[in-house]
Amino acid sequence: MGRTFLTTVLVFLCFSVFPLASEDSPLPEEFVSLFEKVELEELPPADEYYVDDSPLNQILKLFDEEDYARQKAFLEQKKRKVIKNAGGLEIPNTTFAQDMIHDYLARYMTNFGKQNLYKILDDAEIYRLFVREELKKRNMPAVLEFLPVVESEYKATAKSRSGARGMWQFMENSMHPFLKKNEWIDERLDPWKATQAALTKLQDNYRVLGDWQLAIGAYNCGLGAMRRAVKKSRAKTFWAVAEQKLIPEETINYVPKLLAIAEITENGSEYGAVLPELNEKIRYNEFDYVTTKREISLEWISSELRLNETILKKLNPELLKEKTPPSEYKLRLPEGLGESLKDILR
Repeated sequence: MGRTFLTTVLVFLCFSVFPLASEDSPLPEEFVSLFEKVELEELPPADEYYVDDSPLNQILKLFDEEDYARQKAFLEQKKRKVIKNAGGLEIPNTTFAQDMIHDYLARYMTNFGKQNLYKILDDAEIYRLFVREELKKRNMPAVLEFLPVVESEYKATAKSRSGARGMWQFMENSMHPFLKKNEWIDERLDPWKATQAALTKLQDNYRVLGDWQLAIGAYNCGLGAMRRAVKKSRAKTFWAVAEQKLIPEETINYVPKLLAIAEITENGSEYGAVLPELNEKIRYNEFDYVTTKREISLEWISSELRLNETILKKLNPELLKEKTPPSEYKLRLPEGLGESLKDILR
């Protein structure tokens, strides 16, 4: 890794705060406050910092051993609570399943783990609200709200060493037919479009596999790989294929990691974790859309609307050149500004 662990943590914790609106801004304060927490920094080259090496994932490699030992002892003292359900998914009371989840619980319960989990969930409030709403609409398990924590730490512009992009970490070879990419746009970077695509893909996995934990695992290793593993397995469950090591090690850890995060967030006080609550009364998903048909810079649009350019970028992170493409494009704006832009473009 091209920078030390300490430097990575400092970069993660010391983020910049942008002034998102001037005093005469047309936007409500609650809308502005949601976007103040969103970060869209460009990530460095592959030999430096990528989401693969992010602070939350570092908990699995480099953490306070004494703190970790204390958390393990704490779990043992509780006589190893049997975790029967997390995020709406039933968990078997087997040594393998419970050991895997408890090990991740101990890691995330370290001071470092809890602080970073809080920050990730708090910064992602606007996206989490949308994901939660979509899960309810589609009648999908609540645990999936935390899948972007595992995938990207809810960063819209995250990039992995393997080339996966966005909050839901789509690879180019797996984004079709869900999302588009060309020299002007990369829809993997749009949290709203990527969420719709990811949830559809997860539903497709579930339709084929008939089990949500298998479907979630398949999101990581691929549907084909999971189908082959299930075919070879004596029992047709995620825990069976994982214990038999019929799937990659990354996938074996993927589901327990997700379930541990769900367990902590659902029972925070039990684990000494204070985590942010979502304010579901905030108007977080009400936008205007204006269709453009030529190149227009976001800087110019922001100036004409008296809207801070940072907000416009955060609403349209898929735009690779910070301008609309020469072909038809639906630009996302804060609610109430659509007609103003249409008048300006006439």
